[in-house]
Amino acid sequence: MEHPIRPMEPERWPEPFDDPAWQFEIKWDGVRCISVCSAAGVRMYGRKGSDWTGRFPEVEEGLAGVRGVLDGELVVLEDGKPSFPAMLRRLHRQRGPLHYMVFDRLEDGAGRDLRSLALPLRQAELPAFSRETVRRVPAVQEFGRALFRAAQETGLEGVVAKRLDAPYVFGKSPLWRKVKCWRTLYCVVTGVAVERGDVRSVSLGLDGAAIGSVGGLSRSQGAELLAARQRGEELRCKVAYIEWTPDGQLRHPRWQGLATT
Repeated sequence: MEHPIRPMEPERWPEPFDDPAWQFEIKWDGVRCISVCSAAGVRMYGRKGSDWTGRFPEVEEGLAGVRGVLDGELVVLEDGKPSFPAMLRRLHRQRGPLHYMVFDRLEDGAGRDLRSLALPLRQAELPAFSRETVRRVPAVQEFGRALFRAAQETGLEGVVAKRLDAPYVFGKSPLWRKVKCWRTLYCVVTGVAVERGDVRSVSLGLDGAAIGSVGGLSRSQGAELLAARQRGEELRCKVAYIEWTPDGQLRHPRWQGLATT
């Protein structure tokens, strides 16, 4: 098997569903990572083939003794939940409680290619991980709606549905589907674009970094924002969003109002 590997990726799906022919897993809010484990050590690759070997020593230590090729998600947990901004900071060499959430095996320890096998057969080949930094992603069969509700209630990113009989193919495939939860975030207003007296867009920041902009404010929402800015207040707001982009921007943000606390 040639490396780096382009991972299999899910297509967006509009709503959760139940189906006995599908398996459902929590979607972890982190960055995709393929790990190639051999007697010579562990090599780690990003979704686009970036070589991350040596960058996450605690994960490499957690994979010691494992053989084969694994697919999973690197996440940084804050208050027990994954934080994508914290994961981006970790990618830039900062520290954080990193975990590798493993959900697939593409090659076994003897070099046998598993990609043509059905999902349950590939996952049956996953080893038992002995360290806290590496975990196997649990899954449920058939009942995707219940798992999606649980993801919503706990503030997780969403769920991924995978056909049980699907092989592992490179790139996006309808055999995997992702259903995202709308989530909320409190952030700082770093700029306001005004046109003819109405707010057209609001620039957003978090932890000193620009994370995008949001529009679509009603006239009354814009007037409230401009009045608060005129009073010289430090402006914080609440936005809903669907996910983070790989470069740390909010995708599809929606204005929820000025923060009151």
